Amino acid sequence: MSDAVHLRRMTRSDYPQLVELVSQTWYADDDADGQETPDAVQDRGVASRLAAIDAQGGLARATHAAVAERDGRIIGVILGSDSARVTRTQRTRHRLRQVRLALPLLASPAGRGGLMEQLAILQADRALVRASGKTYPAEIVLFLVASESKGLGVGGRLFAHMLGTFREHGVNEYFLFTDTSCDYGFYEHKGLRRMAVEHIDSAHGEALDCFLYEGTVE
Repeated sequence: MSDAVHLRRMTRSDYPQLVELVSQTWYADDDADGQETPDAVQDRGVASRLAAIDAQGGLARATHAAVAERDGRIIGVILGSDSARVTRTQRTRHRLRQVRLALPLLASPAGRGGLMEQLAILQADRALVRASGKTYPAEIVLFLVASESKGLGVGGRLFAHMLGTFREHGVNEYFLFTDTSCDYGFYEHKGLRRMAVEHIDSAHGEALDCFLYEGTVE
């Protein structure tokens, strides 16, 4: 395996790997024992659909997208949004795909539970925007690095790339959502400021704090 990592613009053909990366980051079952039971297959299908819904939500407002690739495999992704460039057609197209992905999930308890958790986070994000009292010209919509590639500088390169893209488009301020399930300390290390906090009580009894951070493009 090569150690060379290169950044490039994301293409449509990267979508399956994008969904897989989202699934492994947010929906992987840490308690899975590897047995191919019917329940395990169903849970994996639910996780894949939930991950695809998240991916479509990001694509609905992304105007810039880059991936980090090693040996033909995507190990990191970042989506950015220049709000003024997002079109109604773009939003509608991806929202409709979200609806089509969500409908089959209503037939199972696991699917309904996953959708409810996604809705709770969406509501928290909206509350964070209201609490910040600001309207931002840009957003880092989605930022993920494969767990086995963390510590290699991939995240830093992707983040710097997106800030460079914002700079080229005249953006001087941006925001992002994150929470306590993520490495939010990365953003504080980069000099971003926490502007608002919302608390969520998970259906599984796991508390989650959601944050809105803002940053400037120097």
